[in-house]
Order: sequence, then structure tokens, then C-alpha cells
Amino acid sequence: MNNDNPTLVNSLIRGVAVAAVAALAMASGTASAEEAPCEAPGRLVPISGKILTNALGPGDTLGVLSGRIDGQQNLKCGLQGKAFFNPDGSFGGFTHTLVCDDIAPAQYGGDKIHSQVVSISRFSSVPDFRSCGIPGLEYGSFTEVSDPQSGRGIFSPTGGGRLYIDGTVNCAGAVDMKFTGKVCLVP
Repeated sequence: MNNDNPTLVNSLIRGVAVAAVAALAMASGTASAEEAPCEAPGRLVPISGKILTNALGPGDTLGVLSGRIDGQQNLKCGLQGKAFFNPDGSFGGFTHTLVCDDIAPAQYGGDKIHSQVVSISRFSSVPDFRSCGIPGLEYGSFTEVSDPQSGRGIFSPTGGGRLYIDGTVNCAGAVDMKFTGKVCLVP
């Protein structure tokens, strides 16, 4: 390799570094191969839809989810994403919290509540990100799996199921995603 062109050498070094970081994030942040079971009295049902979010700052997103659950019920939910890191400091994924616009009975006390799910999302393959030409900004596509950990309202308090997500992010920080999968509902 000719070292006479420092711009080319620096670009190659950066490209290798980005690939190494993505591979490390993938290896250390990959989701388990199995979806969480649905504990009684919950039942596993299909879910699909789209998610539109914006990056608010490093590691924070805020947006909306719209979709269908169990082939019939429409969902409209707010979505907050918070990045988390593995013990070795590598990117681990996002904790996503959804709160929906429905009114459901609370599990205890006879009160009403808005349905909620907390889910852990991790890359399921190495993301295809490219530089926007501004340090720290990237665009591209990614795939994730998201495992519901807990719920309220219509969702099982013990979580369960799994979502499969395909998404893109642009240089302005808009993130568009489509998802399919299964989630646990309570009667």
C-alpha cells in the first residue's frame, strides 16, 4: 500500500475501525436464539406494524408505533428508546418502552391503565452504516430482535414473545422501522 496519500490511509483505517466496532457490537450485543415463553394466563399472539422515531441525542430516541395485534386490534403507542452498554463498554442495544393509547384494566385494584411494554432490542446482524460526512453521524440500515421483558394492561406482566425489526436511519436522525413477531397478551 502506498502511504503517500494520508487521506486515503486515514479513510482505510477509519473503515477498518468502524467494521471492528460493528462486529464487536454484534458479537457482544446479539440477542439469544430463543424467544421468551408466554407464561399463564398470557397467550402468544401475532403483532406487526411500523415504528417512526427521531434521535434526540446520543443513545436516546422518541417516536410512535402503529400496528395490529392478534389480527384485529389497532395499536397506537408512544415509544422511548434508551441505549445501554455491555460490561466491557461496547454497545449493547436499546431498552424500548411503549405506552399505548388504550384503556385497560390494571392487574390489581380495579383501576384502569394504559398498556405498556418494556423490551430489550439488539442488532441481529452487523448494521450497514455509512458516514454522513460529519463526525458521529451515520446513515444506513439495520435488523434487530426485540424481546419483551415486562408489560401492563393488555400485555403480560412477565413479557414473552419476540419482535423482528428492519430499519433505516438517515443523517437527520430519523429512524423508520417495520416489525413482525409475537407478543404475550393477558385475557
